[in-house]
Amino acid sequence: MACNFFGNNCRPTNCCRQRNLIARVTGPTGPTGPTGPTGPTGPTGPTGPTGPTGATVTTVEVIGTTTLAAGSQASVVQSGTGSTADLTFFIPEGPTGPTGATGATGAAGATGATGASGAAGAAGATGATGPTGPTGATGPTGPTGPTGPTGTAGATGAAGATGAAGATGATGPTGPTGPTGDTGATGLTGDTGATGPTGPTGPTGAAGATGAAGATGAAGAAGATGPTGPTGPTGATGPTGPTGPTGDTGATGLTGDTGATGATGPTGPTGPTGATGPTGPTGPTGDTGATGLTGDTGATGPTGPTGPTGATGATGASAVGLAAYGGLYNNASQTPTLTTANTYTQVELNTEMPLENTTTATNQITVLEAGDYEITFHVQVNSTTELTFNVTARNNTTPIDSSTVEKTALETTTGGTFIADCNNSVIVTLAANDVIDLAIAATTDPSSATVTIPENGDATLVVKKLNT
Repeated sequence: MACNFFGNNCRPTNCCRQRNLIARVTGPTGPTGPTGPTGPTGPTGPTGPTGPTGATVTTVEVIGTTTLAAGSQASVVQSGTGSTADLTFFIPEGPTGPTGATGATGAAGATGATGASGAAGAAGATGATGPTGPTGATGPTGPTGPTGPTGTAGATGAAGATGAAGATGATGPTGPTGPTGDTGATGLTGDTGATGPTGPTGPTGAAGATGAAGATGAAGAAGATGPTGPTGPTGATGPTGPTGPTGDTGATGLTGDTGATGATGPTGPTGPTGATGPTGPTGPTGDTGATGLTGDTGATGPTGPTGPTGATGATGASAVGLAAYGGLYNNASQTPTLTTANTYTQVELNTEMPLENTTTATNQITVLEAGDYEITFHVQVNSTTELTFNVTARNNTTPIDSSTVEKTALETTTGGTFIADCNNSVIVTLAANDVIDLAIAATTDPSSATVTIPENGDATLVVKKLNT
């Protein structure tokens, strides 16, 4: 008897036991069968509960449309915040439509702008010479070119006939007659002697006035023309003549073939959404969407009340400035009197700088407090000859050795002036009421030179007290 694995006629035989063994062995998965026909649409499910009210959108704006490759999934991305919805459409490119029938030939368009000139064609045969146009107005004469070199002199023409002699000039006045000598006694008439030598010619009388010029003789034959000199520069071009009449328009060319139909443009934006249909059954929860754009920063809240004033901090240390200082400079050029070598002369310093615990008198500063002081000076010395100078600060007219500067005046590049720049800065201990000034001396005889010191910054003296 056949064993029916799935029927009711199974008996407790070996085949039933074999069925139990076979049922527990899983075979390989067979190939997927063809898709069955679509079943009938099921009945509409009950209306789902109304979802929560979304944010009210009062402004919808399409901010962009991107064309995707054909076959891609269309989508819309919404951005914006609050009541504003900014939409970006991603639309796949549709298939290329069939080529439309060739349209009727359109009316000829307006003549386009003249294209760029093509390359020059081969020169045509020269046409017959047209009639000569009227002569244009003569352009302005160009500037005269430079005179060319003189040509070789032509052969001398034949001498012209001698003109008629001019009229004889008037006779000049007769010179004064000399005094008549005494008449001697008449001697015997002797034999006639031989004629003596002719005496020297007397001086020529003054020339008479020049007679009128005789008539000009006939011109001699012209000499041969010399070679032409080089041509002068061309004169300025005269104004351009009027433009000739425009030629007739050429025949219109044949209309070209209609070009191939272009690719279908991107699909336009989606139209407004239709009325909402009844809510379907709630679907399964989708994946969490990407995080939306960060909203604009809210307005700054009002400033909170001012907190209570903190306790007053401890008093800081007092600032410490210079206890004493002062300065002088000269506001005009000066000529120190230097007549003997190595003899100091006081430098003029007639204008006061700010002072603190110091006083000034003519060309000098008096310190009112004892202490360590920095003394700084600058003196520019100009001389008409090369000299060596010593410039020093003095304490109560005694040179302060550490401040003495020796400089030789060097000649400037333009010559005739020799300049020495004398600068120094030293620290010395001074007593109250010490008097500081500047002095200058030449190390060699300065009597043949003129020495000057320029104004303002070229003659300065400053003292500063460094300790309190």
